[in-house]
Amino acid sequence: MAAPNPPVLRDFDVILRKKLGDKLIVDSFETSNLVSPGENTGSTIYKVDVVVRRNGRDSEPEKLALVAKMLPPQVVREMVDIPHTFRKEASMFEEIIPEYVALERECGFPESELFDAAPDYYGTRFSLEEGEDKFDEDTAILMENLKAKNYYCCARKSGLDYAHCKLLVEALARFHSLAVALKLKKPALFTELKKLTKPVEFDHNLISSSDSALLSNLRKCPSLAPHIGKIEKVFSDFKTEMLFAKPDEPWGSIVHTDLWLNNVMFCADDSGKPIKVKLIDFQNYLYSNPMRDLVVSLFSSAQQNVRSEHMDEMIDLYYRNFVSNLKRLGCNVDSFNRASFDKELASAVKLEYKHCLMILKVLAQDHVEELRDVTAIVDNLCASDYSPATLKVMAETTLKLIERNWL
Repeated sequence: MAAPNPPVLRDFDVILRKKLGDKLIVDSFETSNLVSPGENTGSTIYKVDVVVRRNGRDSEPEKLALVAKMLPPQVVREMVDIPHTFRKEASMFEEIIPEYVALERECGFPESELFDAAPDYYGTRFSLEEGEDKFDEDTAILMENLKAKNYYCCARKSGLDYAHCKLLVEALARFHSLAVALKLKKPALFTELKKLTKPVEFDHNLISSSDSALLSNLRKCPSLAPHIGKIEKVFSDFKTEMLFAKPDEPWGSIVHTDLWLNNVMFCADDSGKPIKVKLIDFQNYLYSNPMRDLVVSLFSSAQQNVRSEHMDEMIDLYYRNFVSNLKRLGCNVDSFNRASFDKELASAVKLEYKHCLMILKVLAQDHVEELRDVTAIVDNLCASDYSPATLKVMAETTLKLIERNWL
């Protein structure tokens, strides 16, 4: 099925003026589909190439390479509170990240070293009509097009190699430590920011429907036969509300919660070495255990040799960077000892184990299915027969977790 025609971006110069000034005018723009249908479920993403003049008609034209996140297909809107997810993403860019940057400035960070692991943001609108409760088809979030700056997502079939994992782990530790530092140094401000992390409402039946399919397929893996009782217990002990429970302090942080291969982009130098990383798609962040992001990133998206040979190194790297970042931000780190970190990590694995399996299933697919209706989505989640490649990677990942006594 062909990708939908890009929508008409009406009056989006109003959004750009918030960042670029009241004198800005839009000379021209073109929109096209940025990703294939089914690649992104929470929104529909378009490439927007714009020519603007920042200071009126007589100023020089300037090209902007942007991305517009607009409403997803109706099928997704039926399952998820989309107005809430869009407002959350806008709040991350407009309220949370600016406070992170402000804190680093207060702590003496040079401008060149300020937090920049998110795309440049140009603005959001939820309707052309006035009113805080308005939300309609004119909803759009504008940000820089990272692909135009040579950022890329790693290939699904290959996953994140050692160099990409290392860069991502360092960025994660910094992202999480900034929220913790704000909580410790500016508790009143952080209390307000934490209100923005309210969980998104969604159809919980999808989770329960996919669980039986996951477990049924895990039972087909001969290598997991000696451990199936342990795996079944993880499934039976898990309750959906655990995903939204208050984290153990002092570790609670603002957590992305869906940081798999599709939601991370990298930029490499001329030799091909990754040197920059951007986290994208901030629609489902929570106040939670930060190691959840670490678990999802490493166990769903890292290459097999990284999981087999460098897992301890990556975990140590995260912990060292998390603590050193807190110190640099002027925080007392006595409560952030390694024993309590290891406890939180083990807890995060139990929370994210099924999530990792579902991501592995997606990554093992030969192609991405377009989301046409609720039935198609449920059928994909609850497929009775997974491919041999899917079963193999699920079994390997599960065994690694069992070897570490995390399951």
